[in-house]
Amino acid sequence: MTLALEINDVGLVLARDGELLAEEPGFAMLDGSTAETGTAAMRRARLKPLYAETRYWQDLGTAPLARPMPAAKTHAEIAYAQLVALTSTLPATDRQLLVAVPAWYTREQLAVLLGVAREAGFETVGLVDAGLAAAALEPAPEAVLQLELALHRAVLTVLDHGGELRRTRYELLPQHGWLALQQAWLDRIAAAFVRKTRFDPLHEAANEQLLWDDLPGWLATLERAATVTLEMQAGGVVHSVELAREEFAAAASRIYDGLVQALQRARPAGGRLHLRLSDRLAGLPGFAERLAELRDCEVTRLPRGAAALGALAYERALRRDAGAVVLVQRLPVPLRSGSLHAATPTAAMVPVEDRPTHVVLRSRAWAIRREPLTIGSAVPAGLRALALDAGPGISRQHCTLASDDDGVWLEDLSTYGTLVNGERVRGRVPLRTGDRLRVGSPGVDCELVRVVDGDGAP
Repeated sequence: MTLALEINDVGLVLARDGELLAEEPGFAMLDGSTAETGTAAMRRARLKPLYAETRYWQDLGTAPLARPMPAAKTHAEIAYAQLVALTSTLPATDRQLLVAVPAWYTREQLAVLLGVAREAGFETVGLVDAGLAAAALEPAPEAVLQLELALHRAVLTVLDHGGELRRTRYELLPQHGWLALQQAWLDRIAAAFVRKTRFDPLHEAANEQLLWDDLPGWLATLERAATVTLEMQAGGVVHSVELAREEFAAAASRIYDGLVQALQRARPAGGRLHLRLSDRLAGLPGFAERLAELRDCEVTRLPRGAAALGALAYERALRRDAGAVVLVQRLPVPLRSGSLHAATPTAAMVPVEDRPTHVVLRSRAWAIRREPLTIGSAVPAGLRALALDAGPGISRQHCTLASDDDGVWLEDLSTYGTLVNGERVRGRVPLRTGDRLRVGSPGVDCELVRVVDGDGAP
């Protein structure tokens, strides 16, 4: 029976027949005669950080390690050790392997991967982009994004549907990975212990490792509760603090902001944002609320091991004749019903009571009417105009604001686009009270407000 391996160093996933068989983090300890990998290595990584290795899947290759270790000389050797350990309990008959690989793997890294799998006793029968495989589990709209965390980076995969679902590009976000998030939370937790109890859990490596080990359980608690009680024992004394979900979200805000900005950059022009979010990201405290602030965004939470499951679901498309192995970057995923031309905004998007009546610039308000209000640096005579000083990124006729029976609309006419709540938009988009417009760079900010009389009527 065919196996599927999802290479993500936060958790390498092995799956078969639609079920997950194993999951291990991409951690290795190299202080012995052989490499120790997975969860056991992660539970010692803070105790002996000089012997810990976490980049061997990200930077897979045969170049010598910067610091030679008794257990391994290259990243490829460590990857081989982990693959053997991960599959050690499988029957000898399960030797064919589909692999969902990171978007950034080069041809050289793919060749090393095939060699590692072969040395471990596996025949690789298919390779697929991991973001594509994860997003392929359900019928797809015309444009879709897939966001995932690795240990040292996040990766955003941009896909479109033109008969098949295909990866068009990807964006890497260094310093926005799982380890950066964990460190931000550990720093916040340690500060809370010091503030309340004068006990610093980061002062000794053993206590730091305990924090690291307990963090996943605390995060799981915050998925179903607003607060979590953290306890640590040191010197015969039990120290305890309580932290709220909002405090974890605040500690991660820099990373969350970077992820959201990447999504904003990748939004289809004038269209709806369809996001397929990894299970790992979807469960982070406060991240779902951060995504809810995005205009016109639909989020689908993927199951654990989605890339491995997607590879299995499309095994026929991944296999090639005559034993050839190629990296697949398009799959025959069905187009979601009703997707064609579905990017056109509709009246139902913004309720009447949330539609703005005026745009405010520098404490002056302009009414939004059926007759368009044109914003720009040189609006032709005869048009209703909100005149701006000429500046970088400001077009002569930059955009218009107008209302009709269906809503209040911004229509971008510019060369460089208009920002709505920090997101670059093009074409025609609906507006709601409280939206902020930015025209130009660094730009001029306008605010959309709703003016009502004493009876609540505009």
